[in-house]
Amino acid sequence: MKFAVLSLNPGIDRALYLSDPMNPGHMNRAARTVTSQGSKGANVSVVLHRLGFEVTYYAFTGGLYGELCEKIIAAEGLKAKYTGTACGIRVNTKVTDCNRLCTEFNEKGGPVTPEEYEALTQSFLQDDAEVVYMCGSFPQGVEKTAYRDLVAAEKSLGRKVILDCDGDALINGIQSSPDIIKPNTDELIGLLRRTGMCKTFPQDPQGTPGFMEKACAKVAAKYGIDTVLCTMGPKGALGISKGKTFFCEAAPVELRGFSGAGDTFLAGFGAARYALGMDDAAALRYASACAGAKIVLEGTTLPTKEGVDEILKLM
Repeated sequence: MKFAVLSLNPGIDRALYLSDPMNPGHMNRAARTVTSQGSKGANVSVVLHRLGFEVTYYAFTGGLYGELCEKIIAAEGLKAKYTGTACGIRVNTKVTDCNRLCTEFNEKGGPVTPEEYEALTQSFLQDDAEVVYMCGSFPQGVEKTAYRDLVAAEKSLGRKVILDCDGDALINGIQSSPDIIKPNTDELIGLLRRTGMCKTFPQDPQGTPGFMEKACAKVAAKYGIDTVLCTMGPKGALGISKGKTFFCEAAPVELRGFSGAGDTFLAGFGAARYALGMDDAAALRYASACAGAKIVLEGTTLPTKEGVDEILKLM
């Protein structure tokens, strides 16, 4: 089983940790910093590779930060194909203070040119992977309908398509019926609100019996999506597939670093379903173990297969 992952807006993540509460408008000194690959697509690719699966990562590169990202990916032993851009790639900064309050500063990325976009996406479409992931936001210069067109193109080639994004990118992308989407609670509520699929919302969607399940079912039915997953943090995760519901509680572990947990979850679910042949419930359990193995690690550190196997024993 081969996977391919597309990241249209890659970057570098800089995580700064403060030993004191954050003091806006004043000097804040970082006790330590961590630099890692950024973007959903890079995280998914790294996790799939660490779990032992064949994967190729497709992304833009360019400039000083592009070189750094390439070095980080190469150090993983991960196969990657890059398209150079004149604009280079972005840097996202996450500041976490002593109270574990995290403040994020994400650059837009881009602008990429039409020629650069065409070169990257055509390279991606020519990959012979059986399962493809399209992950994350768009840089400036990429049309909001990009995922709609790319999902349709990949499905016409007979591939399974997993889409992970939000906002306009998600609203347009689901029009071509990807096989799997994975919004979190806020992203799912935003989708329902913006598309008019739901007019009123409970004050506590996760705590309202049946609401999240019905929300996933509505999206699946309207857009012809095989599987709609929803990650709900400490409340666990649920999914709707072909009219059937499955649920898994969150891994019973201490939260140390949440960044990348959703990406790790989605990498695990795709691997479990398509490469390991697990049924929906077992795949969700495996995905939740992957997320659990990530959140016990500080910052943006991603888990290993051994770490996932340890968490699986607790599930």
